[in-house]
Amino acid sequence: MAYYSIADKCLLLEKINSTIELSTLLDLLGEQIDSLELLDGYLINLLDASGTALISRKVHFTSEYQFLENTYADYKIELTPDAANLSVKAYLQKQIIQADIVNATGEVKRLLGLWKLEDMAAIPLMAAESKQNSKLPGTIVLLKQQGKITHEILDIFDELVALFHAPLCNALEYAYLKDNQDRLEAAAAEQSRFLQFIVEMNNMTSPDRIYDMFAHELFHKLTFDMVGFFLLENEVLVSKKISITNPRYEARRAKWEQFLLSHPYQQNTTDGGISHTFMRNTPLLFPDVQKIKHLPMSSNDQATMKILGGVRTLLMVPIRHQNHPIGVLTFFTFVNTLDISESDLILLNNLSAFLGTAIINGRNYLLNLEQHREIERLNLVLQDKVKELAEQASTDKLTGLFNFRTFELELNRRINEFERHTDKAGLSIAVIDIDHFKKFNDAHGHNAGNVVLAGVAREIGKLVRKMDLACRYGGEEFVVILAKCDPEGIRLFAERVRTAIAGAVFDTDAGKLSVTVSVGCTTHQAEDTYESLFKRADHALYRAKENGRNRIETA
Repeated sequence: MAYYSIADKCLLLEKINSTIELSTLLDLLGEQIDSLELLDGYLINLLDASGTALISRKVHFTSEYQFLENTYADYKIELTPDAANLSVKAYLQKQIIQADIVNATGEVKRLLGLWKLEDMAAIPLMAAESKQNSKLPGTIVLLKQQGKITHEILDIFDELVALFHAPLCNALEYAYLKDNQDRLEAAAAEQSRFLQFIVEMNNMTSPDRIYDMFAHELFHKLTFDMVGFFLLENEVLVSKKISITNPRYEARRAKWEQFLLSHPYQQNTTDGGISHTFMRNTPLLFPDVQKIKHLPMSSNDQATMKILGGVRTLLMVPIRHQNHPIGVLTFFTFVNTLDISESDLILLNNLSAFLGTAIINGRNYLLNLEQHREIERLNLVLQDKVKELAEQASTDKLTGLFNFRTFELELNRRINEFERHTDKAGLSIAVIDIDHFKKFNDAHGHNAGNVVLAGVAREIGKLVRKMDLACRYGGEEFVVILAKCDPEGIRLFAERVRTAIAGAVFDTDAGKLSVTVSVGCTTHQAEDTYESLFKRADHALYRAKENGRNRIETA
């Protein structure tokens, strides 16, 4: 027997379909699970954008273990076939995986004991009616401290998953797209800021300003506590500037700076890490100085460690000009160790090379106008590329219309928006298909076909309003979303499209050619979803083809 009544399902679906935001859907799902009062906790794990791992997007434990919720939030589990994790097994095997305190082994048994659980089950988020071919956005892990997770409980969750499956799939895809867009915008902003930094650095002639600005940029990139600039002068490595991120390190900075005035580093690999980095022209990294402080050091390094106190991560990078070392950058952390990746080292090497150039330019008080213009050009190119990428993500390259994914997202959004408005002024769609297009391509070639596709798109574009959305659905099929458009309005629009295309002549390499289109159209009805609305228009299109093509049908 179904747990949810038809009325309950309708009410819940109304809430579910009112949003495309993943966090809101997960909150709704969590509220439903909590209202059942059948479990002591749960984790909702969703597939990451790479498709290689599950991420805990929503976590709920009993009050005793609520302190763990932040720990497990956004926890990443790799999808490896040999993983013992129940959630991974359920996802890969596409079936419920259950374990209790009696039959569990290894890591699962340890977890049951840790959370004081008697039973837990991982359920794949699949649509019940087509589990084999269903998209799989993730899993739900059910936690029970006393008693079993029974078949009755699993049946209830089967109903719940069926209600949330499709919206979660759509919301997850939307979240991926939104995340990509956010990353593009963040990357563009960061590149713009970084290019501005480069421009300003190239305009600098004061060495002190160069060091200050460069230190600020380094602290922005990586969370070091102190950075020191050493340059080769009079055959020794001299401290030119020591910068800190926090005023509490000022005493250390001042004391070390005073010591270095009378203790420059020599050009000898045995005189300390800074000398070694300079002579070898290669970075030198100590992930945790506290683990090696018992090892022999030069007198300069011993004094430095004593002055600076509890140094943790220490990194030294040569400052290069035209690949030759002219100095050394030295970085310190004092509280926590810092994980320096290979990409970080590449970035710092590149930045140090740029610093070397800036220092040489600063010494000579030269402003390189040509370089400045090139940086400005690159900034404009970058902005164009960002704009181009954004357009590519939402438009069809051949026709210039929006693509299928944009149509899918926009129609869902407009349906949800339409349902919220009490003054419903009509929401309609028209599906347009070029008649006998395969025969056209066979007879005239794909180049001519592409010209026709672009031409048909132009004719459609001439007839849509600013509030409408014209898209290439795929192949020779187009679709238009029309806001504030009733059944008579969509029929008139469809007829104008059909007439305009039938009367158009397209200049192709196979000569001047014409085509006709068939159009199926419909208007939003009560309780319509994306699927039902589009399916009705598609059926109307099918009738138009069956009834002779070059015509419109409404549904």
